[in-house]
Amino acid sequence: MSKTKSTAKWLMGLMLMLLTLLTGAGSNVIMAAASDLPDAGKTNSGADGTGGTDGIATETQGRADGDPEFYSKDIDSRIVKIRPMATPIDQISRYANAQKADSFEVKYYSVGTRPIKTTVKTAVEKQASGASVILQVDDTNMFTLDDTIRVVGVKGITDYKGKEYDQEDDNTPDLVLCVCGRDNATNNPVVYAVNGHIDTSTNQAIWLPEIPAGTVLVRMGKACGELDVQTGRFNNIPTAEIQYCQNFMIQIEQSTFDKIAAKEVDWSFSDIEEDGIYDMRLSQENSYLWGVKNCIKHVTKDGMATWFTGGIWWMAGKDIEVGEWDAEKQCAVISDENLVDITRDLFVGTGIGNKRKILFCGSDLLSAFSKIKSEKFRLKDTVEVWNLKFKSWDTDFGEVLTIHHELFDINGMSDCGFAMDPEYLTKKTHVSWSRNILDLKKAGVRNTDAVVIQEVSCLYLRYAKAHARVRLAKAPNP
Repeated sequence: MSKTKSTAKWLMGLMLMLLTLLTGAGSNVIMAAASDLPDAGKTNSGADGTGGTDGIATETQGRADGDPEFYSKDIDSRIVKIRPMATPIDQISRYANAQKADSFEVKYYSVGTRPIKTTVKTAVEKQASGASVILQVDDTNMFTLDDTIRVVGVKGITDYKGKEYDQEDDNTPDLVLCVCGRDNATNNPVVYAVNGHIDTSTNQAIWLPEIPAGTVLVRMGKACGELDVQTGRFNNIPTAEIQYCQNFMIQIEQSTFDKIAAKEVDWSFSDIEEDGIYDMRLSQENSYLWGVKNCIKHVTKDGMATWFTGGIWWMAGKDIEVGEWDAEKQCAVISDENLVDITRDLFVGTGIGNKRKILFCGSDLLSAFSKIKSEKFRLKDTVEVWNLKFKSWDTDFGEVLTIHHELFDINGMSDCGFAMDPEYLTKKTHVSWSRNILDLKKAGVRNTDAVVIQEVSCLYLRYAKAHARVRLAKAPNP
């Protein structure tokens, strides 16, 4: 009898459990929140039939419990496949690790190295008395106490034994100076010569010979005294720059009747959307290159702030002229010697930078490069990276990857190009690329399917001298 009762209770419990599952009763007890899986990830296995989202894959749930960048990364992986060669800068930026921006205004910092070369501003007369002299230079902030300076092209006078150098000998060392103070009025360094004229009263070679204006000065290591425990102070402080994110948007619509109409070509809403994405990327590329930074509260927007991003073209720290004008051919011609000088300008004197540059070219500029006949420098190697195809040349200074950028032609700059160090290109995203569906039919606005695509973002370059604006040489003015 007890066994029968036990069986009956077991059957009744089973029926109640099934009833609970079917009716959803007690769901607040049996339904758990998202839980961690043993290896990785999260699960949410809801079991209600009330139309809730538990157990359903949703973007909201994915952003809340998973990787918030998962969806933007997935979208970027699709976007980069849409006509990438037309928007190479946007293409490269989407392969980089985009950083999240908390507002439309982005602050970033750059720090470079202290300059190591400057020139003499005012000629120095041959010194015949005194212990030091004020050296007027173009960059007064380059030197601190105890710095030594090589005066390029000006020969030293005497060695450490007091013996005069042979001024006709190519191996005679250049004049070397040492900074012993600073002029309070002009901030110029006060120097004496290490291998200059002999001061007969002290028997030290501390007097300067004549130094012409424009002479190159190169900073060398500090020379401190035996008992010194301090020297000239110097530190680099990063400088802040401001960039604005721009609210890029495009709205794509297809009427219901166009959607259901018979067509000779299979042209669906997805095709229209893909074309819209390409159009948006193309216009973004223009803004990323030549946009002007500003924030305007216009009356047509009822005083609402509209942010405009600044273009990276204006952020470059160098301007390089390419080739020489050929009067007979009526165009600029790039020789082997020109190319060596171009790559020297691209890679030398940047203070910081890598040994690979990307050169985006207008058609005239790329044509001039392509006409180089030298086997050593002719564009010949194809390099594929970031889903883009480049032509490469490898020089003694570094590798340059060239690519035609049609927007330079469209903007009337076919003879121009932009050299960029991709390591110092940064993308900031305030709102990741998103696709929002508008229910215009339900709202009583229009009988269309509508989608708004949006991204609030900006690009910026760090270390300005690692990037350059490039232009072909032009005909001289008559």
